[in-house]
Amino acid sequence: MANLMITKQCNLHCSYCFANEFVNKQKDIMSFENFMKCMKFLSYNPKERIGLIGGEPTTHPELDKILAAIIDSPFRSACLFTNGILLDQFINELRNARFQILINLNSPENIGRDAFDRIIDNMDEMVNHQYMREQVGVGINLYDTQMDYEYLLEVLERFRFTKVRVSVAVPNMEEGRKIDPLDYFHRMEGLVRRFVDNVVKINVAPNFDCNYLPACMFGEEDKNNYQKYKKVLNRSNLFTNPICTPSIDILPDLQVVRCFGLSDLYKVNLLNFRNTDEIRRHFMMEIDALAYHVLPNKKCDGCKEYQAGLCSCGCYAYRLAELRELRGYIVGKHGE
Repeated sequence: MANLMITKQCNLHCSYCFANEFVNKQKDIMSFENFMKCMKFLSYNPKERIGLIGGEPTTHPELDKILAAIIDSPFRSACLFTNGILLDQFINELRNARFQILINLNSPENIGRDAFDRIIDNMDEMVNHQYMREQVGVGINLYDTQMDYEYLLEVLERFRFTKVRVSVAVPNMEEGRKIDPLDYFHRMEGLVRRFVDNVVKINVAPNFDCNYLPACMFGEEDKNNYQKYKKVLNRSNLFTNPICTPSIDILPDLQVVRCFGLSDLYKVNLLNFRNTDEIRRHFMMEIDALAYHVLPNKKCDGCKEYQAGLCSCGCYAYRLAELRELRGYIVGKHGE
């Protein structure tokens, strides 16, 4: 998926936001002209999925025009990543079957009861009145070991959703990332396990995204313990150990970053490449190849999954300082 960051503005101020370099610090929006340049660039492969991200994409002043352009395009699938507050303004466009809507659902305590109730009303309209059940999904970021997610369980049951996107939040400031990722995951492990237990019991499959769990967190013993939920977990990636790969995030000015976690490490210009495959390969060589040689933890040195490239031990942002130093040395010695 290629993500288009169509605005850096957001109508919320989430403490855990991973796009902290951009969000609400700059007022940039992607012009419709630049959006169409992105569409033309991506059109070499109409099967490429498009993601509309922010900030909060529903605050973009020309979102209706952007959605209409996607409807008239050859692209088969586009996903709107949103907090859901303003969705009622765009339901007519989003009813088109090529759109998926992924709502990152924050608690009413964090965003206020009025905003939360508006999101639920929007979900009710889309799922129960506009017959968009297959297009709408919800997600959550696990960011505090004591956080209450009961509200999400109630929503999952109310709307009879069968899956949920979940991510263990990466510390969103560079100082906070200077920690051992395995220590961080083990600190969050109790929360993650409780969450998994709670959702599988209501027939909801957890699908982990970004900052993937290390392979050593859920092992063979866990597979045996979850046997009675096998049908649910067959729809989950809990035991597949996904690894971190370039996501390709296109900024309003057509600069491209590998992902938000490494956005201040290295950027390229979209128009210097022919397609997203070239960009992915470029980031793999410039960043991923280096990240592999920066051990996140000493235990990873003897880990077969890590050595085989089957586990990345979470987000590469934990290794940002080392990557910056290593890349600076290589560039200083050999040039860009």
